[in-house]
Amino acid sequence: MEQAKIDRVLEMFFKSLKTDDDKTLQTGLSHNQTVFMLQQAVTALAKTYPEGIELYVKWFLNASMFLLNDDPDLLEIKEAGLIE
Repeated sequence: MEQAKIDRVLEMFFKSLKTDDDKTLQTGLSHNQTVFMLQQAVTALAKTYPEGIELYVKWFLNASMFLLNDDPDLLEIKEAGLIE
């Protein structure tokens, strides 16, 4: 997978999670600050473990098909080779 494509997908995904009201959460951080921190962590992991990102993408594809009733089986993450 190309890193630029991974970055674009993650940017679009996390941008969609941000809100206009940006309320403060019980953690003391705002909603958008929390989303930003999660984005930074996932982006760093994607760069450090690109093979892991590819496996998660495959699992999310399966999970999406399961949710859309296109696949009757939802694989366990360990079945996708993510957990030993």
